Amino acid sequence: MDSSKVEALQEKAHDLADGISDRMDQVRRSAAPVVKRARRKAGVLLDQGGEMLSDVSDRASETASAITKSLVSYTKKNPLTALLLALGAGVLLVSAVKSIRSQR
Repeated sequence: MDSSKVEALQEKAHDLADGISDRMDQVRRSAAPVVKRARRKAGVLLDQGGEMLSDVSDRASETASAITKSLVSYTKKNPLTALLLALGAGVLLVSAVKSIRSQR
């Protein structure tokens, strides 16, 4: 192959590389706003999810506190009944554990 053909091929390759580079720049520029919007929306969703988890955690904590207060109040008013209920629950738990162990 003579040098003029090699130079012509090199020039065509260079022009092709420049064209590809230009196209890639166009794609990046056109995709940038979409990517920016997607990032913004993802951030908003993460913030909302965090707020929801915080609310659920607060509600669960409040509910557990209310149940505890209610149980303490009931136990103070009805100590014998509360003791019998606790014993009955214990017997049920022991029976359940034994049943599970015997099935293995």
